[in-house]
Amino acid sequence: MGERERYVLANTAAETMYYLWELEYQQEGLNPDAMMRRLKDLSAYSLTHAEIMDQREVVELLALGMFFGATSDPAFHRNQERLQLLSEETVAYEGRAELIEQEVAGRKVARASKREASDDKPLQPHLL
Repeated sequence: MGERERYVLANTAAETMYYLWELEYQQEGLNPDAMMRRLKDLSAYSLTHAEIMDQREVVELLALGMFFGATSDPAFHRNQERLQLLSEETVAYEGRAELIEQEVAGRKVARASKREASDDKPLQPHLL
């Protein structure tokens, strides 16, 4: 799959995530401060990790950008109004890339452990 196709797929997934968040937000089920801190963490991580395009975090980063109107798509620019709802602490918060690095590292370890465990029990028995 080419880079353009991966971006289109990630963007489609991000739009879906955004619309689900939008529904939950309208029911007052989301915390904009927590979401902005997550956006800042993901942004800090993406500055030094180009491989974010190959990770699930890119979908969340794009969706959060849509949620706060931080996108080139004018359809989401009205969401910038949400920035006025953020606390001073959230506005002052500087993203911490190490939080995302820990999540990614933990997921890689879990995936490797799962792969090792599944090697012991193949889905199809081997013929002798």
